[in-house]
Amino acid sequence: MKYSFDVKNAGNGIEICKAKGQGFKTACISLNFTLPLSEKASLFALVPGILTRSSEKYPSVKLLERKSASLYGADIAADVSKSGENQVIKLAVSCIDDRFALENESIVEEAARLLFEIAFKPDFVNGLFKSDEVESEKRLLLEQLGAEKSDKRIYAKNRCEEIMFADELYGINRLGDSESVLKVDEKSLTEAYFEMLSTAYISLCISGGDLNTEKIEKMFFDYFPKVERSKAKLDTLFVESAEDVTYIKETENIKQGKLVMGFRLGMENARDGYAARRVMTDLFGGSPHSKLFSVVREKMSLCYYCSARMYMRKGIMLVQSGIESQNEKKAREGIMAQLEALKNGEFSQEELEASQKALGDAFKGVSDSPEALDAWFMTQSASGEYKYPEEYIEDFKAVTAEDVINAAKAVTLDTVFMLSGEEGAE
Repeated sequence: MKYSFDVKNAGNGIEICKAKGQGFKTACISLNFTLPLSEKASLFALVPGILTRSSEKYPSVKLLERKSASLYGADIAADVSKSGENQVIKLAVSCIDDRFALENESIVEEAARLLFEIAFKPDFVNGLFKSDEVESEKRLLLEQLGAEKSDKRIYAKNRCEEIMFADELYGINRLGDSESVLKVDEKSLTEAYFEMLSTAYISLCISGGDLNTEKIEKMFFDYFPKVERSKAKLDTLFVESAEDVTYIKETENIKQGKLVMGFRLGMENARDGYAARRVMTDLFGGSPHSKLFSVVREKMSLCYYCSARMYMRKGIMLVQSGIESQNEKKAREGIMAQLEALKNGEFSQEELEASQKALGDAFKGVSDSPEALDAWFMTQSASGEYKYPEEYIEDFKAVTAEDVINAAKAVTLDTVFMLSGEEGAE
């Protein structure tokens, strides 16, 4: 689908992004607040949830839902993510395009108004969030943290990150930790909310068809509170290579062991040789034709699953695998052997082209919907350097076998975390 993207620096750490595509049937308006990861991660993680519970105009979940329903089922969403060593708090609303309204209503503008009402007009009691809603959100966040701990695949990944980045902000969970959540009260959460408004890098993104973006932009500034802005510094530490390997093993009553291996990719920043490293990661463990899948999983039968993923905004790669605990040594050796194979150029031109095509197909999907465009460009907002998916596709096509070999040679193993099952576990 054809689309255009425009970004405007509105000053004071605020930017306005507009993504317009021909033929979109829906629209998406999002507010993204980016802050450095810190010991306050749990506080900021609670903010989007409590904001979507009520507002001055709609002081209950029921009234909010009734308003959303009147907008042809507009959907309000809240999310917390991690981009490099920054925490991103997101509030968004999706709705139908105005041309599908039965009585020519301006659905998109009303949806935007609802989003700004939620974000900037909380239903405070004596200047604070409601205590019962704070406690309810705390319970939900504790449940989410508990679910991540219970899901051993997620737990093993999180533990590897905690160990690998013990001295770096990236080691902080985007949701914080249970101990910090328990200490939150209505006063500290309200203070965190205003700190977010005062210090976060703020991006308003408007995605859809032929929208009146100027009117929505004006509405945003009309709603934005009169707070003194002092934008926090957003940065991420890139460590190019590992000096030695850290190994940690834990044992639990589980049947399937979880092996996670953390690698440094040799990157100085998020753009440093990205295309070659991404293609290399796909060849290594990102697709069904990759080395980890076709050799370690299929040929050697060492893993139930085994894949590699690159995190460009931190310059790392994680390999996750589910194995029989007694096969740990064989699995580790098999994974490292396939990395050596890439360093030695042991892959065909057909395999290289298959990875280039797979990545290209995945990136083409970015223009499929306003929500996808919003997610794509908002992952880049903190850096202020925007790049179209089509540009990446062309970069992937230009990657040579030598580029892949050099990218593989820059990879160093940093951390190994093994969650082993006890003997006889079911």
